[in-house]
Amino acid sequence: VVGKRQRRRGKRQKKEREKSGMSTFGSLFKVMTFGESHCAGVGCIVEGVPPRMQITEEDIQVQLDRRRPGQAGAGAISTGRNEADAVSILSGTEKGFTLGTPIGLFVRNKDMRPHDYGEMSQIPRPSHADFTYQMKYGFR
Repeated sequence: VVGKRQRRRGKRQKKEREKSGMSTFGSLFKVMTFGESHCAGVGCIVEGVPPRMQITEEDIQVQLDRRRPGQAGAGAISTGRNEADAVSILSGTEKGFTLGTPIGLFVRNKDMRPHDYGEMSQIPRPSHADFTYQMKYGFR
């Protein structure tokens, strides 16, 4: 009986993951990401954050700064583009505390150059998700 119940739960969780898509993950805190490196910006919506938790843009910025080029220990999480990656909290906080509603975060792309991707539009890039995305969704 337990085995059947676990299989049903596993199938239900798999269906929920499929519904939510590639850009949603988490269970205690659910995070949905949006945007691309070649559009106006990237961001996320974080659900499940309890009210009265202290958090500011500065708290988040410290973590974003860790991926900037030239940071000690950044290694694999560093990027070649030297952008400020300044985060803005769009919703879900007031006076440095969470409200218990979804938190919206946004980072504007200032070094957006879509024409840089022109040559690569038909050829998948090495070590990138281009090919996988194209096979799964039929376009990129």
